[in-house]
Amino acid sequence: MKRRFDFRLERVRRVRDVEERVARAERARAEELARAAETARDEARSVLERSRAWLSTLLEGRLEPGHVLASQRALDAELAQLRRRVESARTVRAQAEHAAAEHRERKSAARALEELRERNRRHHTAELEKSDNAVLDEVAQRLAERERGARDADERGRNPEGASSPTRPPADQTETPSRDRAP
Repeated sequence: MKRRFDFRLERVRRVRDVEERVARAERARAEELARAAETARDEARSVLERSRAWLSTLLEGRLEPGHVLASQRALDAELAQLRRRVESARTVRAQAEHAAAEHRERKSAARALEELRERNRRHHTAELEKSDNAVLDEVAQRLAERERGARDADERGRNPEGASSPTRPPADQTETPSRDRAP
């Protein structure tokens, strides 16, 4: 009974360990993707800032309409790319947070499983101990009954008529020379 109990819990523990490793890997991958997306977002922001700075220096000097329009289109493209990267960074960060929450939940479930396992093990041990004690009590009770029966049989064997037993033990009931008699 104990072996089957331990086997089932061991199998569940191994499955939980595999799930824990997978969740940890998923969480690490999600965190890596979120950091990469945030880095790309920061790079896009720096490109945008450089473009704005370049445009402001252009506006201070002579204007060439072709360059201004090209710069404006490049700036608009960078701005659109920044918006996509910001949204991507938010999405990936949310996924990373979700993976982290799932990982915490699985760890909590694993802890709860371990606590349940320990509680069941203690209960199982107590039940086995209780069973062993009951068997020992029964054996002790049978031995006590046997001793009582043997004592009763011994007493009946010494006094077949049911007369009261002498006060001296049988070894002391032999005649002893009295002090008054001379040898």
